Amino acid sequence: MPAVHHKLLLEEALQDSPQTRSLLSVFEEDAGTLTNYTNQLLQSMQRVFGAQNEMALATEQLSKQLLEYEKQNFALAKGDEEVINTLQHFAKSVEELNSLHAELATQIADKMVFPVVQFREKDLTEISTLKEIFGIASDEHEAAMVKYSRLPKKRENEKIKAEVVREVAYCRRKQHQAAMQYYCALNALQYRKRVAMLEPMLGYTHAQHNLIFLYFYWYLKFSYSLY
Repeated sequence: MPAVHHKLLLEEALQDSPQTRSLLSVFEEDAGTLTNYTNQLLQSMQRVFGAQNEMALATEQLSKQLLEYEKQNFALAKGDEEVINTLQHFAKSVEELNSLHAELATQIADKMVFPVVQFREKDLTEISTLKEIFGIASDEHEAAMVKYSRLPKKRENEKIKAEVVREVAYCRRKQHQAAMQYYCALNALQYRKRVAMLEPMLGYTHAQHNLIFLYFYWYLKFSYSLY
């Protein structure tokens, strides 16, 4: 069955009813869970990138080390020409393999890690910022309402009352605007998170697929060169 997608109704932002607040808390809980998961996911992806980058560095070092054999001052070096030539051949092949690993590391960074970083820094940070703004606006509106409720009923306080009424209206508009922006962002997050979770893994799979093809080509080339 297709998933049922809830959303915060923007027309209910002004009413600020208990039902709307209850649904809002569900969206906020979901956003919090998504934030925690995204942070953990990013750590795992960064480990994969680190491992792949280390593989590139390791094969580069191996290629260089193979070439160092020729420079060693062995006491018994007779007949080493064949070994030297073979190791030079291996060094060249490992250097080519290093290029594949380096390219995969770059693709992992660009296609898997970067999209998640961007999602966290842009979308999730926006939610956190708008939540804070909405909370401040709600507190200011509540404080204005409390001030209004404590006004004395005497007629000579009409001027003060008018000022408080204007303050309440201003705070209400401010809260409404903050709620509209916050609700829109929370609704949009429900759709953006699908792309944010799938896009990096599609990129990773594509990068691995390319590496397998290139590695197979390298293996055939390397095997052929041995004969």
